[in-house]
Amino acid sequence: MLIKNGELTRELINYCDNIGIDLVGFANPELFAKYQLDNRPSSFLEIPKSVVIIGLYLYDLILDAWSKDENKYMNYHYADSILVNQCHKIKNYLAKNGFKSKIIPYKPGLFLKEAAALAGIGPIGKNNLLITAKYGSQVRLRALATEAPLLNGNPIYESNYCIDCDICIEACPANAFSEGKYNKDACLAYCLANLKKLSDNTVLWCNICIECCPIGKD
Repeated sequence: MLIKNGELTRELINYCDNIGIDLVGFANPELFAKYQLDNRPSSFLEIPKSVVIIGLYLYDLILDAWSKDENKYMNYHYADSILVNQCHKIKNYLAKNGFKSKIIPYKPGLFLKEAAALAGIGPIGKNNLLITAKYGSQVRLRALATEAPLLNGNPIYESNYCIDCDICIEACPANAFSEGKYNKDACLAYCLANLKKLSDNTVLWCNICIECCPIGKD
């Protein structure tokens, strides 16, 4: 029988706070069974006992910029670079406590906002994004699968924030929600046609649905 370690969980939360992580939560790997195999924690770690999800608050939009290195044919995202570094610190911390962990890549990887909801960090809103009480949707996420028996959060399946609120739907310039659900193709087409150029190599994508959400701005 698996015994969850409350002390280790509290110590890890404190560690995350000390290294500047804005959000952290823990999800039960069994809850990912509804997804395809490539999108389950067990595809990255043989016997995961918890999924650690961390979030970075986008306090400045520059953190959400993408930069392309034409010489290396590689793209870099500023916020993601910070998150990956923090993931390595968590991985090393858990290793020192005797637990193996694996940083999960983007592709293939977990559905990060859904993973955060399963960890109890916040719900998925009408804007098809994670909504957190403190930061709204102004966050970026990363995850690790770990053998550490952490105390997992309670999943959130419904958003109480979005009741009687359609601000993001009405503000979307791509009309990506006009059919009652998120239209990924419409969103992508608009974003690619309306990139905000910061330099020859760096751009910002449309983030109106992130910025207009009133949650976390009180």
